[in-house]
Amino acid sequence: YSLSWAMAEGLSDEKLQQLVDSYRGSQSDTSESDYDARIYANRSLSMDRITYIGFDMDYTLVAYKSPEYEQLAYEFAVERLVSIGYPKELASIKYDPTFSVRGLFFDKVYGNLLKCDPYGNILSCFHGFNCCSTQKIRALYPNKYIQPLDHRIEILYTLFNLPETFLLAVLVDFFDNQPEYKKIEDGPDKDKGVKCGDVEISYWMIQQDVRRTVDWIHNEGKLKERTLQNLEKYVNRDKRLPKMLHQLRQTGKKVFLATNSGYEYTMRLLKYMLEFPECDEPGLGPLQWKSYFDYLITDANKPLFFTEGSILREVDEDTHSLKLGVFTGVLQPGRVYSGGSSSAFCKYTGAHGKQILYVGDHIFGDVIKAKIEQAWRTFLVVPELTEETHVWESIQPLYQRQQNFEYILSLMNKKNDENVPSSGLPLPDLESIRKAIKEIVLKMEESYPRRLGSLLRCGS
Repeated sequence: YSLSWAMAEGLSDEKLQQLVDSYRGSQSDTSESDYDARIYANRSLSMDRITYIGFDMDYTLVAYKSPEYEQLAYEFAVERLVSIGYPKELASIKYDPTFSVRGLFFDKVYGNLLKCDPYGNILSCFHGFNCCSTQKIRALYPNKYIQPLDHRIEILYTLFNLPETFLLAVLVDFFDNQPEYKKIEDGPDKDKGVKCGDVEISYWMIQQDVRRTVDWIHNEGKLKERTLQNLEKYVNRDKRLPKMLHQLRQTGKKVFLATNSGYEYTMRLLKYMLEFPECDEPGLGPLQWKSYFDYLITDANKPLFFTEGSILREVDEDTHSLKLGVFTGVLQPGRVYSGGSSSAFCKYTGAHGKQILYVGDHIFGDVIKAKIEQAWRTFLVVPELTEETHVWESIQPLYQRQQNFEYILSLMNKKNDENVPSSGLPLPDLESIRKAIKEIVLKMEESYPRRLGSLLRCGS
């Protein structure tokens, strides 16, 4: 499968192209539009230098079914809010899976969901389910900009946040439209909430209640219990997963798990995901779930895991409780640990930062922190990418039209430059071109299945 440098240097362009085409032609199971089979890279990664490959569990190794799982989480969150005093009418509002995308900002001051680019430039703004006009956005956010690290902003990073995003929109819309509640229209709290008699409900308070509620249903509520009761309904099972983990270990890689989930939930999910009665690949067999990993860490508490971490303890698998004392020895295959830190992991396994590739779905908790704090190499799981690339392929005529208008616009901005070519054809006026570009961008956004458009859109 490899050529010596002497052979490679001697290849003509024609021979090289024939070689490439011959290999591409043999890959009959992967078409040009098979986006599920693709991996994208924004820098080079030498896998021969990677000796440890780590995985998150939720939405990485374990893919929850959408919208069934989000709908379950939403219903439990509404049930909890009603139990702590929110109006019972909320229970009649059904979850809409076409509304949310992840990565939105929630402005706790004005109750707005903001779709921003990586630099804080606001692309769109929703107050409840109402899309705000450009004039309204500029009135609230000068220059259509918000500082992402501002304490008033809650960033809804993950797929776990989709029902939370929808619930925030539901509550803002609900209170804004209830006759007994009036928007606060004067004083220092203008536009920051609603009022009923002597009672004020700020959008900030709503966000705090929702955040505490979502944490509660995940940590103390019935969400995990209901999921485990009906794994077939809420979890995607894929026979390729145990094969992939097995093949990684066969190549000499050390495979580890570092998940925020507790031991019992992790154990029951991964037994379902990895322990098949039979596997298609000879030699695999119905292996125990732990045998696919060299090291297992639960309750990792990321992103804290990548900084100061927590106490590292061993799990007693008979009682599902933690063993007494801090674990300070070499991590042993087949045993399960709880807590700890990335530094402790490296210390007790002999791993070094750039030898480790960590795979996760949380851009902050799994990827940014691992890279910045420990220099781990990182792999971000973006399940939406498949759908987005299919849509992007379908809207290429619109994109090409936009590019053509952009080109004409650049010519008009340089109309006094003597080096600009002239075709003799009349150009449209400046304002009509700008209007056409905006209309095209809107059409492209509306082509995506969710109301808030493309997850990956950048630029105004």
